[in-house]
Amino acid sequence: MNHPHQDLSLIEATESAMLSNVSVGEEFVRIANAAPDAPALYWLTPDGVGSLTWKQLYQRASSAAHRLKALDPGRGRVALISYNSVDWIVAMYGCALAGRPVVPISPAATAAEVTHMLSLAQVTTVLVVDRAGDDAPLIRVTEAARHLPHPPGVHDIAEFNIPSDSLVAPEPVEANSEFLVQFTSGTTGVPKAAVLSHRASVNCARIYADGCTARKGEIWLNPLPLFHVGGSVAGLLVSLELSSAYVVMDRFSPDTALRVIREVRPALVGLVPTMIIDLLNLPGASAADFTSVRLVIGGATAVDPSLIADVESRLGITFMVAYGQSEAPTMTVSAPDDSAAVRTRTLGRCLPGRDYRIVAADGGIAALGEVGELGVRGPLTMTGYLQGDGSIDPATDTAGWRGTGDLCSMDADGVVTFHGRIREMIIRGGLNVFPAEVERVVSAHGSVSEVAVFGVHDPRLGERVVAAILPSAHHAVDLDDLASLAEEQLSHYKRPSEWIIVRKVPRTSTGKIRKHQLREWYENGSIRAECDVVQNDRWGS
Repeated sequence: MNHPHQDLSLIEATESAMLSNVSVGEEFVRIANAAPDAPALYWLTPDGVGSLTWKQLYQRASSAAHRLKALDPGRGRVALISYNSVDWIVAMYGCALAGRPVVPISPAATAAEVTHMLSLAQVTTVLVVDRAGDDAPLIRVTEAARHLPHPPGVHDIAEFNIPSDSLVAPEPVEANSEFLVQFTSGTTGVPKAAVLSHRASVNCARIYADGCTARKGEIWLNPLPLFHVGGSVAGLLVSLELSSAYVVMDRFSPDTALRVIREVRPALVGLVPTMIIDLLNLPGASAADFTSVRLVIGGATAVDPSLIADVESRLGITFMVAYGQSEAPTMTVSAPDDSAAVRTRTLGRCLPGRDYRIVAADGGIAALGEVGELGVRGPLTMTGYLQGDGSIDPATDTAGWRGTGDLCSMDADGVVTFHGRIREMIIRGGLNVFPAEVERVVSAHGSVSEVAVFGVHDPRLGERVVAAILPSAHHAVDLDDLASLAEEQLSHYKRPSEWIIVRKVPRTSTGKIRKHQLREWYENGSIRAECDVVQNDRWGS
């Protein structure tokens, strides 16, 4: 376990991990040759469960690699634009075998967003899903690519998912060469392109699997988008490191997830606790459905620990929390024997392979318990941000540290607690309000499914605190009760001065609420329409 230095919020753990120096392609071939007949992928079909073994996946990835080499012998970057699918996975491993960097892009991206990403990453080949429901990404992307100065070749991603009799050996690439050009999902501003090396991708997955106490061969259900590191590195590559099967779900829905759990029987599930609670509320769902599940691992959520403890006792499973960013995947995870509060209300403990520190307002290392910006450095962070001229900006200081933009604190056990984004911090009358602290208090109320706390302009105080509430299913929100709860547990300046009950909130591709968008909508007067406001009340300043 990694412990802080003396009374400072500093953990030096870069040297505490033995890092592998293989490429993703080399690792893929090693696993496929070692366990050719073991299942690599599962997915639901209308009448059952489909699957591919590692050998079958290798055959299909080899076919994709053959075609990629023929299309572009120059090893240009390949954009993958699709929801989670077998096609996407085959294409990614095909890229790994062919030595092509992968540029994952959401199929919901607008033409302007796609144009920006393809241009910045200087993509030479685009593999895109033909249709997604009523949407036609292939048509939209083809049109957007046509207007670029150097138009890439655009192809239907399904055409690359065919078996091959000729297995491809991985192209030799350096472990430090780029594998993922990951556009940040971003809660504000234009997405940046974080470059992750093969070494960072492989080792982040392996160390995360170890931190989660995952076991070889355990089936892994993680429906986060593969166009984000939460799905690709912390999901798909974790299953590679475990030589285990990854369950393919195009997008999360409670009904589909429950069917997966019933029919595929995963041992590891990457869902936030509220999702499991929603699954249990589905008609016909019972504890018997979850007997295969050993661990549920998800991002930190503002859920009452007593509720989590109740669900754990009913299901016999353990909830754990994990945290990472596009620039530094899988940084922290909690331990199975931690208390419910640590496992669900903190970010857990820092994983090996990187150094971590919390910087105080004066620029020095924060004392234990003090809130400041979490910083990280080491080989398992991004190489840097891709620039328009093709160069890489490491975005670090002279000592190699990169700020995460997240306000955190660290205790003597090395447990890190999230307090909010720096740009989300509310300054009310000169006093700092950390949204995560307010959210933890409000979310303990039984009528609250989720809460987003954000600041809005106030002519006297500078900013005041507003809380947007998503109600729990079948519960009416009593704003008097919420105000009383805040009064009991929060200092006056931290209490929301306005409560807004909403039916929807803006989110990133990974489900994070876009608080800057809430503030913008509030201040331009459109929040009522955009969030389908049910009720709002002011409670003084």
